[in-house]
Amino acid sequence: MSARLPEQRAVIALVAARIVYAVNWLNIGAIFYLMSADLNTGVSGLGTLTSSFYLGVGIMQVPGGVLAAKWGPKRTVSLGILVSSLAVLGTSVSSAVFLIAILRFIVGAGMALVFAPSVVLMTRFLGGKSGTSVGLINSAFDIGGIFGLFGWIVLASVTGWRSTLVISGGLGVLTGLMVITLVPKDVENNQFRFSADKLVRILSNRNLVVLGLGSLGSNLGSVLISSFMAYYLQASLGETYAIAGIVAAMIVVLPIYTSLWGGRLYDRTRKPRRLLILSGLGMTSALLVDAAPTLPAAAAGAVLGGIAVGPASTINFAAAKDLSKVEREYEGLTIGWVNSISLTGSFWPPLVFSYFARSFNYSAAWIAGAAMCFLLLVPLFFLREDPSKFAKAS
Repeated sequence: MSARLPEQRAVIALVAARIVYAVNWLNIGAIFYLMSADLNTGVSGLGTLTSSFYLGVGIMQVPGGVLAAKWGPKRTVSLGILVSSLAVLGTSVSSAVFLIAILRFIVGAGMALVFAPSVVLMTRFLGGKSGTSVGLINSAFDIGGIFGLFGWIVLASVTGWRSTLVISGGLGVLTGLMVITLVPKDVENNQFRFSADKLVRILSNRNLVVLGLGSLGSNLGSVLISSFMAYYLQASLGETYAIAGIVAAMIVVLPIYTSLWGGRLYDRTRKPRRLLILSGLGMTSALLVDAAPTLPAAAAGAVLGGIAVGPASTINFAAAKDLSKVEREYEGLTIGWVNSISLTGSFWPPLVFSYFARSFNYSAAWIAGAAMCFLLLVPLFFLREDPSKFAKAS
C-alpha cells in the first residue's frame, strides 16, 4: 500500500489541477452576461474571447507535446498550469475586450501544455490503462465544468465577476504547486534523443489527422453550448442566471459518467470509429434541438450534447495514444496533435455562431453549428481501426 501512496497522491494532484483547469476554461462563458455591461459589448465580444482562447489552446498543443518529449511531462504540466492561472488573474483587472482577448489567448496557450502530458502521467500511474486514464481526466474536467458554468455564475452574481476570476486564478496557482510537490519527478531516458523525422511522421499520420477532425465535430458542439448557452438564455430568453447556469452545466454533468463509460468500452473493443460517428450524430441532433427558442428545448439539447460528447472526448485521445505506436516520450505529442486539430479548428465556430446570432437570430446560429458538426463526421469513415495499418513513427 505504501509503495502505491506516491502514485495515489500524484493522481489526486492531477485530478485537482484538472478540476480547476476546467473552471478557468469555462467560466468566461458563464459570467459574460455580467462582464458585457462593463466591457460594453454583446454576443460578438463573447465570440471574440471564445475564439481567441481556442486559437491559443489549439496552436500550442504540438509545441507542448514537443516540450513534454524533451523536458518531461511533469515539468510541462506545471508550467502550463502556472502560466494559464496567472493570465486568469490578469483578466480579473482588465477592462478592454482587446486586452482580455490577448489574455484569453495566453490562458489557452498555457492550458495547451497541460492536457496531453497529464494523460501520459495518469496512464503511467494507473497501470497503462489509457482509456480509463483519459476518462478520469475528462471526468475531472466535467466536475470542474459544473463549478465553472453553474457555481461561478452564482458566485459572480453575489461578489462580481472580477472577484471570481481572482478566486479561480488563485486556485490554479495552488494546484500548480500541488503538482510540483506531489507528482514524482520525470523518469529521464538518457538514451532518448528527440527526432525531427519522427515529429514529421506523427504530424503526417493520416489517421491522427482523421481522429483530430472527428473530435472537432463533437467538440465544436460542446464549445458552442458551454460558451454561449448561459448568455443566450439570459440575453435572448430572459431566464435567470441560476437557470442559465444549470442548463449550460448539463454539457459537462453528463460526461462525468459517459467519459468513463466510453473509456471502458474503448479499452474492451479498441474499435473507435462507430462510437465516434454515433457521438457526432448525437451532438448534431443536440444543436438542432437547441434551435427551438424555448427553455425546454435548450435544456434537452444541452443534456443530449452532454451524453454525446463524453465518449468522443475519451476515445479520440485514447486511440491516438494507442494506435500511433510511438515511443513513450512521443505519446504526449500524438495526443497533442489530435487535440491541436480539434481545438485550433474550434476557433472559428464561435465567430460563425456569433455572426449568425447577431445578423439573424439564435435559431439560425444553432442550426449553423449543427451543419458544421455534421460535415466534420465525414472524415471518420476513413479511419483505419486496425493498429497494424497505422503508420508507425519509429
